Amino acid sequence: MKKVTNKQLAKALYEATGELKGSDLKQVLANFVVLLARSHKLKKSEYIIRDFLHYAKAQEGIQEIEITSARELDNKVLAHIKKAFGAHTEATVKVDGSLLGGVRIKTEDKILDASLKTQLNKLKLSII
Repeated sequence: MKKVTNKQLAKALYEATGELKGSDLKQVLANFVVLLARSHKLKKSEYIIRDFLHYAKAQEGIQEIEITSARELDNKVLAHIKKAFGAHTEATVKVDGSLLGGVRIKTEDKILDASLKTQLNKLKLSII
């Protein structure tokens, strides 16, 4: 029997719940919890929920990005970065002083690194 991943369970839950509301939604969720218990996946429910939210946002056309900068960014800069990725972009912002300057932006499948730390490391490698 093939192992079912957390992402597969999250996708199945999304597809099963669709447009359900009220008691129908409660019943599907209760059945899903029973399925998790039978497959010994209850301890993984936090990861399944995270994957469910990522999948649901992707289905709705919302792109998630993570912006890491050396200092706190003002709202104007954040809005400009989000606009570059599309109208439906949600950003998580982190501050990492070790970057020294610039930003690092992670999407689901790419990392755009314009940090001073990375630029200095590249310069160091080219000199050596």
